[in-house]
Amino acid sequence: MKLVKGFLITGLILVVLGFASWQFFFRHKLEYIEIATAYTAKQVCSCRFVTGRDMDSCKGDFTADITQLEVIESGTQIIATAPLGVASSLAEYHPKLGCALVP
Repeated sequence: MKLVKGFLITGLILVVLGFASWQFFFRHKLEYIEIATAYTAKQVCSCRFVTGRDMDSCKGDFTADITQLEVIESGTQIIATAPLGVASSLAEYHPKLGCALVP
């Protein structure tokens, strides 16, 4: 019984430490990933549909850290997704108006 109680207490302590680490050290990184996907979707959308360049040419404009994002073209929409699907953003082209992020 003491062994089970010890495992439960140890597990609880690890969960609390993991949550604290997430709150203080890693939560802000998710915000950066969301910004990166939104920026990429909007920029690639403008590059593809406003300037008329091909996808490979547009992807060449970005730095190495942003090239890790998956960029998908679907009709007049561009979807940028972070690795493991952590964050995703959608930009859509509207004729005579340009590209805009879709909430």
